[in-house]
Amino acid sequence: MKEECKINYQMMTADKKYMAIVWEDRGEKPMIIHIYLPERYDSLSAEIKKEFPILKRKTQKKFPTTITEKIAELYAGKDVGFDLSCLDLSELTEFSAKVLKQTFKIPRGKVATYSGLAARIGHPGAARAVGTALANNPFPLVIPCHRVVRSDGALGGFGGGLKMKKELLTKEEVIFQDGEKVSEACIFWKS
Repeated sequence: MKEECKINYQMMTADKKYMAIVWEDRGEKPMIIHIYLPERYDSLSAEIKKEFPILKRKTQKKFPTTITEKIAELYAGKDVGFDLSCLDLSELTEFSAKVLKQTFKIPRGKVATYSGLAARIGHPGAARAVGTALANNPFPLVIPCHRVVRSDGALGGFGGGLKMKKELLTKEEVIFQDGEKVSEACIFWKS
């Protein structure tokens, strides 16, 4: 269990909505525990305080580095270098950690299929399990789960909704064919 007194949060604006990070103060190395996709302020605030009840009694505290700006740039579709060492992966299963670390390697402007990602981590046939790991990704945008699609190029699912998933991919210059499916040319890993 995390030391409750060291858990903090910060909200930031994105496209007239709010995003947030929940983080733990560890002295020189603050660690991100969770990233929240853009929502209305009241909805987001309620969600954060439901998942982290200790934050009901706290006011926001600014994250001590420029990481919040980098997350906002990722949401805008920019190519941003990011260091995973600021993410607290300790609560993930070994399988989920493998999925998320491999997903992090999908370059901007490309996508992978669920089955291609499963094969890439040495678990061919585990496409559904990969989807479950991505559905529980606590670090969206930094771990670009929006860059994983079905084998036919259809979007599949996304915690922020399919509209946001398509918007994110479009900002990253992913090409769509027939309006809804990702072009074969943009698929990085496919099995």
